Amino acid sequence: MTDPADDRVADDEAEADEPEAKDSPADKQEEAPRGRELPPRVHLVVGLLAPIIALLINAWRVRWFTVDDAYISYRYARNLARGWGLVFNQGEAIEGYTNFGWTVLLAGGISVGIDPDVLAKVVGAASAAGTLTLCYFLSRRFAPFKLAPCFATWLLASSMPTIGYAMFGLETSFFVFLVVAALYAMFVEHERPGAFPWSGIIFGLAGLTRPEAPMFLGIPMLLLGRKFFGRQNLLRGIIFVAIVGAHMLWRKNYYGEWLPNTFTAKTGDPVQQFHRGKSYIAGYLGEAGPAVYLVFAGAAIAVVRKHREMLSLAALSIAVCGYIMTIGGDWMPHFRFMAPFEPFAFVLVGVGARTLFDTHQRPIQLAIVMFALYVGVQRYHSFEDARRHFKGEDEFWESAVNQSAEWLVEHNRPGYIAVADMGYIGYRTDFPVLDLLGLVDPVISRLPGGYTKKTGPGYVKRVFEVMPRYFVLVGGRDCTKLSFKAQRKLRKHPKFRRNYYLAKVIMHSKKGAWCIFERED
Repeated sequence: MTDPADDRVADDEAEADEPEAKDSPADKQEEAPRGRELPPRVHLVVGLLAPIIALLINAWRVRWFTVDDAYISYRYARNLARGWGLVFNQGEAIEGYTNFGWTVLLAGGISVGIDPDVLAKVVGAASAAGTLTLCYFLSRRFAPFKLAPCFATWLLASSMPTIGYAMFGLETSFFVFLVVAALYAMFVEHERPGAFPWSGIIFGLAGLTRPEAPMFLGIPMLLLGRKFFGRQNLLRGIIFVAIVGAHMLWRKNYYGEWLPNTFTAKTGDPVQQFHRGKSYIAGYLGEAGPAVYLVFAGAAIAVVRKHREMLSLAALSIAVCGYIMTIGGDWMPHFRFMAPFEPFAFVLVGVGARTLFDTHQRPIQLAIVMFALYVGVQRYHSFEDARRHFKGEDEFWESAVNQSAEWLVEHNRPGYIAVADMGYIGYRTDFPVLDLLGLVDPVISRLPGGYTKKTGPGYVKRVFEVMPRYFVLVGGRDCTKLSFKAQRKLRKHPKFRRNYYLAKVIMHSKKGAWCIFERED
């Protein structure tokens, strides 16, 4: 006669033998003693709910800053809502933005009376929280939570590229959420070969939001192996191409170009772009701290176990860095372009750290706890330093750009403004703008040289073909000497000397001046 207790033991052993998740690194791990595991509710609170609260608190603490470039999209969106079309200057069809979907979203908000800056920050914060949530479930998918809570979520909740650029008015956070959501949906769909690939639609929305979206779909598709030619995967690709291709056809018809004007404005010198991109990534690694280097542990687990989903995250982390070295990063502080890198890298970091912790080796566990405490302190100070930096940036933009825009509005003599930092000035004044960096000028954007360096032959000629009413130029301690070579070249030109006078000097918080010159009629 069989003892019922033996049956219960047998049932428990059978349950323990069942795989926890398909293609999961935990499949081959030795089961930890159940008494030492954290309960699922604790994992949920410590690994998801608490980091979301920290993220939202940090987002609230930087809510007051808006990047000047955000106002470019705000102006395009406002003009669309007015019925003028997707244009920066009325009647000039030039694509000076790289975030079609985001701009249309803002235009929809404006059309129903929502301030674009408020909408951008709300959607940005919600997107960052959504990305953090997806990273929690990706982390659990790759290595079920046992002794240690989720690390990836805490890394995201303490990162300025993730938190700051969710609140600074740009599309960054929204785009990152879309690509992470699409990738997660893609992984789930592969478990159900007959399921409709909704991920193709989400990838398509990401493609409407940022031009680099194709690599976030293409790399995971290639890593599927034989499934690459499966019906589901091919349909996913067709959906994505249909959405992005329709937008490209619309762009060609509306703007007359296959690529946005910003592409030619921001490229043109591959060597310069490579070196700037390399420095950009090195700067990020220095600010992000030592935790990021644990990405190699997660990547090693993916390679050893031939885990295609984790390999996708590792490959995407590398691809983002390669993309940055190709385009040269950007001018904005605290590494906006690394935001798409962080979810993938941090999930790998967390899987690597938790796998080591779950070995039950006391010295390793103690070392990881001490390392985690050090990383927590380091990232807290790094975030606070970045927040103070943006506080100083906010004071500068308020004293320089905002005051310049207010003077132009009060002066009330509309006309073209020649300026390099065109975002807020263009949005606040509503005057037509000649962008000295070429973002909304198809002539300057196609001149030789890299971004901000297209100042050779043809530059001065183009500027004085327009003969703007105003020049807003950057001076040192006053306006007797300008800070940039290209602007000094403009000032020395005979047409400038004959036709322009210094109308206003705006002193700013960094002990310099913005100099407004007006044309004499």
